[in-house]
Amino acid sequence: MHEKLLDETGWRILEELQEDARLSYKELGRRVNLSTPAVIERVRRMEEAGVLEGYRGVVNPQKVGYSFRVILAVATVYNNPDHVILRTLEEIPEVIRSWSVTGSNDFFMEVLVPSMEFLEDLLVKLSAHGRITTSIVLPRMGGSGRIPRPRNRLEEAEAVQSTLETGTTKG
Repeated sequence: MHEKLLDETGWRILEELQEDARLSYKELGRRVNLSTPAVIERVRRMEEAGVLEGYRGVVNPQKVGYSFRVILAVATVYNNPDHVILRTLEEIPEVIRSWSVTGSNDFFMEVLVPSMEFLEDLLVKLSAHGRITTSIVLPRMGGSGRIPRPRNRLEEAEAVQSTLETGTTKG
């Protein structure tokens, strides 16, 4: 369905918008070699298809009062925990992301923490739902946060072979 949108030009548009979502259509068109009306139409179609889900400002949590970030792993005591945990999470705006996962835990949560006291209170509240494992997030070591183009099978095989031969990753 999205193949037409995700041709070479479509991926270049996505890469540019992930780098700077505030680009004007004129500048975006210049960078991807499309006219302004053509780039407006491509972006509109990507939005309608759900390929582009939105545009956000990136806020530095420490600059707005959060001391640190934690990842909580939750192994619940419930057979079907999603709805129970969801109600609890809706009451905690500091939980900025959560995922239902497979494995020994049922959920992972990313939480912005203003103080150690806040974290202690949160852990007490969540411990009623099961076992909680807490990891404090250290400074980011890598990764851009951008969605890359999927590799085709040949590129994937070449990257694996390169890694095996040199011990470093490619692309």
